[in-house]
Amino acid sequence: MNDNNLKPFYDISQDGKPSLSIYRFRLFLEYSGFFKNRPNENSAFNLIKKNGMFLEIKDETDIKDFVLTYILNDSKSEAVYNLMAGKTTTFKRDFLSQIATKEIKILRDTKYICYLFYENGVVEVKKNSQNLKKYSDYGLSIWKDQVIKRNYIESDHHDSEFRTFIWKISGENVDRYNTFQSVIGYLVHSYKSKGDNKAIILNDEMISDEPNGRSGKGLFWNALSNMKKVQSIDGKKFSFQDQFPYQSIKTDCQVLVFDDVKRNFAFENLFSVITEGIEITYKGQNTIKLPVEDSPKILITTNYVLKGTGGSHDARKFEVELSTFFNATHTPINFFGHMLFDDWDLEEFARFDCYMIECVKKYLNNGLMNYESISLPFKKFEIDISKELLECVETLKSGQWYESLWFYEFYENQLINKFDRNKKTKNMVTKYIIKYCEFYDFKYESVSPGGVKKFKIERPTINPKTLDKWN
Repeated sequence: MNDNNLKPFYDISQDGKPSLSIYRFRLFLEYSGFFKNRPNENSAFNLIKKNGMFLEIKDETDIKDFVLTYILNDSKSEAVYNLMAGKTTTFKRDFLSQIATKEIKILRDTKYICYLFYENGVVEVKKNSQNLKKYSDYGLSIWKDQVIKRNYIESDHHDSEFRTFIWKISGENVDRYNTFQSVIGYLVHSYKSKGDNKAIILNDEMISDEPNGRSGKGLFWNALSNMKKVQSIDGKKFSFQDQFPYQSIKTDCQVLVFDDVKRNFAFENLFSVITEGIEITYKGQNTIKLPVEDSPKILITTNYVLKGTGGSHDARKFEVELSTFFNATHTPINFFGHMLFDDWDLEEFARFDCYMIECVKKYLNNGLMNYESISLPFKKFEIDISKELLECVETLKSGQWYESLWFYEFYENQLINKFDRNKKTKNMVTKYIIKYCEFYDFKYESVSPGGVKKFKIERPTINPKTLDKWN
């Protein structure tokens, strides 16, 4: 740093020993672009470095690296380096909190505009247009980590390999293809309000007790990471009971991916994150509370159906299934002959960028677009009723009376573990038999002659709804 008016942040005694001037050290950090910011008055602070209009979130180690590198590059003495390298308290959060607090104004997506930050400018995407503008056209700051590391180039998106990938995971179904496009647009468009926020859930259309995945969910969210600041959490290891479940997430994250979550993922624990915002507690620090407008959008990938039904669940999730086109033996590498993203040249990335922008336009014009799922309603129903009970019910002959007690004992005998926590009670079994009939539009009757409860199920000879069930 070359500024004649700024004195060094250390003093040298007559015997050549350096000592730190705390006041001038603060001035040095602030001159170098460091300050602190609170996302809101109830939050802990972030340490931030500003370089022109670009902002970066830093931690204590980043600041120490900056100071020691400055000493080395500016040919300071070994004694000055040893002084700062050995002063561990100097780079503690409490000590660094002395730097100035500043407000920041970020250029962010609005309800009708999506901003994509490229190295050669800002692409402003609206319902029916996209325009490349200069950074100097905006008087607001931008998170450096949200800048896409390539130039924006106009291109025809129709030959984009990623467009073909989306068509294939859509099962070559136009309605589901439109749904995938709207989902991409929703996740790339970072605008959030206090109402109608949903978690996107990617699932496989194939039902299996031992799902293998490999259907393309990872490539799907990898595509988003080439456009937005995406951070992922290992769904197999994640637990809501952890003391610091979100400590790896930075406050400039735009899409938070829960990748490959387990069978019993407690989706209801995300309700407040989806509708109210996220609280991030870093170890040894206070909690940073981001309101819903500043919180990342949520994407969940899984090989299972997430448990939970009812209005609260339905209002907070948007589910879409990937076809079986890609699998463990037929991968995107087999189909395309190379790796997507890693093996692309600038022309293919240009086509990809323009395709993703088309998806943003589709979302801005139509919102999230539903499609009629073939297997998802049955998968949810199977999770609800349990596979064991469903198999027992499907052995019953149409129009034949059965004693309720006999059927319950029959069901119990089919359980591997009769003391399973998920075992249904007698009343629950009756309730789910009725639900089974409602799902398939079968007729259910019950009688109690002499106090003995009996029931029967009458199935039509042909019922189109049973065709929704996958083998």
